Amino acid sequence: MLTPTQTPKIQLDSLFVSKLNVSNTSLGASWDVAFTIDNPNLVSWVHFDQIEGSILYKDSPLAIYFVEPFDLGLKEQRMMHVKISMTGLQNQPAMKVSDLEEMNRQREDGAVSMKMEMFAWATYKKGWWGTQDVMFEAHCLGLRIGFLPKVGFGSRISGGPMTCSTGLYDS
Repeated sequence: MLTPTQTPKIQLDSLFVSKLNVSNTSLGASWDVAFTIDNPNLVSWVHFDQIEGSILYKDSPLAIYFVEPFDLGLKEQRMMHVKISMTGLQNQPAMKVSDLEEMNRQREDGAVSMKMEMFAWATYKKGWWGTQDVMFEAHCLGLRIGFLPKVGFGSRISGGPMTCSTGLYDS
């Protein structure tokens, strides 16, 4: 069995939300997320077959995104940019009315706490030594999104890029 040297690293570079509209029955917003995926390995290439990610309030997905397959070579990194536009909660799990109300109150107070998670199915390749299929996850917790009063525009309150926690599992 092939064992990867190191788990890929995920860094959240920026998160912006615009047109945030929260009511007791629905949510609408446009999201703009930039993150970097880094392969720190000197001997393993990584092919990402599929990446699914979401931005969550508590445990309720607010936005779901998908990234097309790509490869990362040895010690290579790639910046990803995802734009998500949504109205209502179409094709999304329903949020509790109490969570929508709480999120709206936090936004009016200036900042909302969110998190981002990502799941990827990938294949490690080590030259002629073989391949290994893995499932990879990343969690960016404690994202504070600061909002301008009454305009529905917000961005991550930060001191710069945020390193997300990661895990790697055999699939």
